[in-house]
Amino acid sequence: MVTQLERFEWCEHWWEQADNQDLKRVLVIGDSITKGYRPYVNELLHNQAYVDMVATSKAMDNPSLLKEIDYMIQHREDFHYDVIHMNNGLHGWHLSTSQYEENYNKLIRHVLETAQSSKIIIVNSTPMTVVGNPTGIDPQLNGKVEDRNKAVKRIAEQYNLSLNDLYTPMYGRSEYRVADGYHYNEEGRRAQAEIVAKAIKDCLS
Repeated sequence: MVTQLERFEWCEHWWEQADNQDLKRVLVIGDSITKGYRPYVNELLHNQAYVDMVATSKAMDNPSLLKEIDYMIQHREDFHYDVIHMNNGLHGWHLSTSQYEENYNKLIRHVLETAQSSKIIIVNSTPMTVVGNPTGIDPQLNGKVEDRNKAVKRIAEQYNLSLNDLYTPMYGRSEYRVADGYHYNEEGRRAQAEIVAKAIKDCLS
């Protein structure tokens, strides 16, 4: 089966203070939303942990997603991740909710087997707004996000994982958004970072 790709596919790996091992280490996995809040999470976890990242456009059914995550988790034996925070729901619109959930299950099982000593947090995706109108919720795409978030909750319950809700605090907060339907301004990214950092701190303590 040929993997369905987007027009532009991308991936960014980031190791924070890679030459230092004096603090705990956290991995945030996601897309451009994760890329947006990672630097602020790193600031908020100052003196507690370094925040590494794999941010990617790969959809849940793309075999390259596992490879990109494995590259981080298995990159160095001395890079142990105390916490892995996973946020992936705004790519792969060709997937039905059941297909998304099936592939997310496979991903979670793989990460649990590969990073057995890490605490895993999975994340509800952020809302989708109408392009050009940050106050309007996109009825089609946001409906898919809500269905995917229900699937994420089921997966969290199935594997007894922590669930971090980024959807509810971002819903209706047009002051946090830019006009492309997906992304957030600095105020929004900082607000998300506060939520993410708290969830990670709870797992580190």
